[in-house]
Amino acid sequence: TVMDDNKKLCLNSGEIIKLTGTMTMMFEPEDLAAASPATVSRNGMVLLEPHMLQWPSLLESWFELLPPPLEAYKPQFLKLFNFFVPVMLRLVKKECKEPVVTKDTELVLSFLKLMNSHLDEFHDEDEAKKVGQADIVKRVDGAFLFCLVWSIGCTTDDVGRAKFNERLREMMSEEGVPKITVPIPDKSTCYDFCWDRSKGKWLGWLETIPTFAIQPGAKFQDILVPTIDTVRYGYVLEVQLRHGYPVLFCGDTGTGKSVMVKEKLMKGMGDGFLSHFMNFSANSKANQTQDIIDSKVDKRRKGVFGPPLGKKLVIFVDDLNMPGKEAYGAQPPIEILRQHLHWGGWWDRKEIEWRQLVDMIYVAAMGLPGGGRTHITCRYTRWYNVILVTPFDDEGMTRIFTTILGWWCTAQLPSVSVTTINAPIVAATLEIFKTVSKELLPSPAKSHYTFNLRDLAKVIQGVMSVDPKVIDGADDVFRVWVHECKRIFQDRLIDNTDQDWFHKMQGECANKHFKKPMDKIMGDGADGNGLLLYGDFILDSKKAEAEYENRKYQPVASMDLATSIIKEFMEDYNQISKSPMELVLFGYVVEHICRLDRVFRQPAGHALLVGVGGSGRQSLTRLAAFISDFAIFSIEITKNYGTEAWFDDLKTVFTKAGSEDKRMVFLFTDSQIVMESQLEDVNNILNTGSVPNLFAADEVMGILDAVSTKARAAGRGLTPTDTFEFFIDQCRKNMHVVLCMSPI
Repeated sequence: TVMDDNKKLCLNSGEIIKLTGTMTMMFEPEDLAAASPATVSRNGMVLLEPHMLQWPSLLESWFELLPPPLEAYKPQFLKLFNFFVPVMLRLVKKECKEPVVTKDTELVLSFLKLMNSHLDEFHDEDEAKKVGQADIVKRVDGAFLFCLVWSIGCTTDDVGRAKFNERLREMMSEEGVPKITVPIPDKSTCYDFCWDRSKGKWLGWLETIPTFAIQPGAKFQDILVPTIDTVRYGYVLEVQLRHGYPVLFCGDTGTGKSVMVKEKLMKGMGDGFLSHFMNFSANSKANQTQDIIDSKVDKRRKGVFGPPLGKKLVIFVDDLNMPGKEAYGAQPPIEILRQHLHWGGWWDRKEIEWRQLVDMIYVAAMGLPGGGRTHITCRYTRWYNVILVTPFDDEGMTRIFTTILGWWCTAQLPSVSVTTINAPIVAATLEIFKTVSKELLPSPAKSHYTFNLRDLAKVIQGVMSVDPKVIDGADDVFRVWVHECKRIFQDRLIDNTDQDWFHKMQGECANKHFKKPMDKIMGDGADGNGLLLYGDFILDSKKAEAEYENRKYQPVASMDLATSIIKEFMEDYNQISKSPMELVLFGYVVEHICRLDRVFRQPAGHALLVGVGGSGRQSLTRLAAFISDFAIFSIEITKNYGTEAWFDDLKTVFTKAGSEDKRMVFLFTDSQIVMESQLEDVNNILNTGSVPNLFAADEVMGILDAVSTKARAAGRGLTPTDTFEFFIDQCRKNMHVVLCMSPI
């Protein structure tokens, strides 16, 4: 209506605003997908095509900002750029796969930003004078090659990286190549080396960090073994953050993106940086995103907000591409963040005043586009250095798990030789994981057949949680391994055909790596036929009365013993419960109780029980929780049950688990789903241990008061953010979610 000849803006309220003759409107859309023909016909069109702005223009404007000591090296820069960049851009665009679509100019801009970070010492005159002429040449050449690899060459997958490496090597030995004083070493790929400015030479990534040793008494879920991947991605992240540039990591689930970023932000950045973590989900809203960030900044002067003076605030947005698209294909939470990057702030919705946000840097991580994850607009990704996190290679995974398992064997099993169990167990687990991922693919009937690296870690974690006293030799460790693989992979399979296939495949794998047939490793088992059961509720053939922390995870000697002990627990439960259960105990029940008991033992262990109604999902969970000494919590659905009631229930369970340090099992069934958003919140609990914006500001203060003494005792809680993180960690440790779903 505004673009008509009469130029009137009609509002919903019935108000009409007339635009004067001197007013005009300009639109700058990416495409016309959301415009109607009526709109298009009333506009004059100017089409700007990407090839009208080529990357050499960016290079020219970069040259104008070069620090004086580098002026003399412009010709060398030009030669290097003109020789390498066009060829490499063409290779990445034409022959490699890019999960996040980028434009040539974006890649060159990332390149120049990374160059700025590696040549920043020349902006400081005193620093620049310390660098000799020969050194400057080295620094220019080394920084160029390193930044070429980690801007233009890092948005593609493993296959593309191999092509990139090969082409780069060919070009460096071609005729007419500009003289390079420090070529990348010939062994392995160009991705395996780090450019050390101060020494003026290339180093392998693992040479840049101190030797890694696991601290005695460390918990499995807190151990982070540095691999070449975590070191190199962490390095690029740190360099860019220190110079104020945002970074975006894209990669498959389970490749350790979030863990690596959080580790770097919490421990590796020093005092000048504060960090805040937020997770996007399919239901994230723009207003909620804006409020979360607004609550983290303080007023500096009128209209200007930021972290405390002298600090930088790093906002880490995880699952960036999860928000759903609205009717016109935009993602509002991403658009509000783009507004901040583009214009330096946003509007305060209450006061309708412009808020300028300063000293803030974004880091984002997202899964590969596909399924619920969408392609995000390149008007947002262009602000970032995009880095694709490739899945760990076998060498990386072997390094991680042999380090952890070897540390456990040395500390806990002095009588067993580490070499006989460490390498074979890790190799066998890797082989099983790869075979299962390749052979058992998801289909509509088996939609939960998705496996990622977390499953691999859980096998090793399970092996390490067994009581060392019951291990006499290598065979006992192999037996635990067989049991843990069955729990993690076989329990997920829906029919006997798949389970038998897994059993057979596991047997072949065990025979190959442990040089022993599987039935010998398994022995008679609990039922005389090789059924392996492990649990922590039996001690010296009696009911385990010990404190939960002192219980030991041990093999169950016989089915009869397990049945009689579970019966004792059930009688105890019936004496104190308002709704007693009369369960008939048989093999099926005992096996499921052992499985649930095992899940509750693992920190952040959650279970998804799939079965038709009446198959015992809820009653077995209640009994298993009682046996493991957990309080059970489930919601009561009433006629007017809505978001507020649901949030109140969540607050109750979080307060019990986090502030009161009680062990909780949160039982949630498919019949209790009244709103889609509930699943969203449960998803957040599973992923991050918390629900964003659950607690109001005054409630957060109450929580901080309640947990601050505990946090300080644990050496945490120096800042309110850290105290709240401690509260969330407590919740993750104490809360186990059990989802009961029906396959029909």
